Amino acid sequence: MSEVTVIGGGIIGVCSALALQREGIATTLIERGSIGGEATFGNCALMALSEIVPLAKPGVMKKLPGWILNPEGPLAIRPGHLPAALPWLLRFLRNARPHRVAQICRGLGALTAHAQEDFDEVIEAARIENIWAENEVLYLYDKKEQYLADQFSWQLRANEGYHVTELEGSALANLEPDVDSDGKFGLIAHGWRSFTDPQRLTYELAQHFTELGGEILSAEVNRIESTLSKPRRLHFADGSQRDVDKLVIAAGCWAGRLLKDIGIRIPLAPLHGYHTDIADSGVSLSRPVLYASGGFVNTPVESGLRIAGTVEIAPLDAKPNFRRAEVLVEKARRKLFPGLKHTHGSQWIGARPFMPDTLPVIGPAPDVEDTWLAVGHGQLGVTMGPTTGKLVSAMIAGRSPAVDIAPYRADRSYV
Repeated sequence: MSEVTVIGGGIIGVCSALALQREGIATTLIERGSIGGEATFGNCALMALSEIVPLAKPGVMKKLPGWILNPEGPLAIRPGHLPAALPWLLRFLRNARPHRVAQICRGLGALTAHAQEDFDEVIEAARIENIWAENEVLYLYDKKEQYLADQFSWQLRANEGYHVTELEGSALANLEPDVDSDGKFGLIAHGWRSFTDPQRLTYELAQHFTELGGEILSAEVNRIESTLSKPRRLHFADGSQRDVDKLVIAAGCWAGRLLKDIGIRIPLAPLHGYHTDIADSGVSLSRPVLYASGGFVNTPVESGLRIAGTVEIAPLDAKPNFRRAEVLVEKARRKLFPGLKHTHGSQWIGARPFMPDTLPVIGPAPDVEDTWLAVGHGQLGVTMGPTTGKLVSAMIAGRSPAVDIAPYRADRSYV
């Protein structure tokens, strides 16, 4: 029996298992599907260092009715799911007050500040090649006035040490020739990088984990059996069982039902995202283009051009509404890429684990022995993977983590 068992084979679980192993702790990783095959797979492929301003911010209340009524908008709520989602939404909206938004930015910024160094460390150790794209992200607005109207968000980023270079006119036009930048206003967000394939990144980190003696078990955990406030045994979908000593739960949106087994309830919600990968797009980009006026990202990845984004509040097992993905491609063709050759490609829907305050849950499970949580990273799971792994492994090894975990504790107030 391994000393630590990690449930969840996305970027958070893999990085946690790898960090534990590097501490000299015997670790088993359990994943029900393919490594990195859920939210990690569909990620916008960004290390989004300054994307620390939450969706809930001043003015969001006025937009909520429109979101509910417009199924093709950047944030939508499936009407039939509204009653079930309402308690989460009310907490989400209470976190939109200015002082609370600033606190959330500080909490997220404290984690993303370590992302580059922590990524460099694991990528070098695993000898992963050609995983980084070269250039920083380009933010693009239709008009400079839209950027100026968003100064609340940009000032919050600047407060956490994240800065930009403004671009317009010929400087913007010459940066990405395949982008229609006529009349638009751009920013280079410094420190951002992108991945050529976030799932390959996760898979190769997992391979490195096994090469160093780690065990990966392909199984679905149905239930956690506990005695005297301590997990003792995992029960799998195929009827088999496995004893556990120490446990890390990093199962993304699927963590909720497992946490209930050990008496923990956190307001974790699945917020669905969509992407389309177009193999032969006819568009050449040297960097990701985040279209701020449209609320989506265009990233060059190994599989082509990835057009990704939107937030849809729906049940975890919701059937895809791929019209949302199609709308993004249509907007990209109309607003950004006049030379886009194809509008059809490989479509994806995935559930990203969100907390109403946008902060992840990282730390010991309240009132449960030998159990730690690493869930709720929202859209920043890939960005925070190695950093979260190091925090979890430090706590389990009995050392003080590099970041104060108080803002991320499961027993905090979610407002």
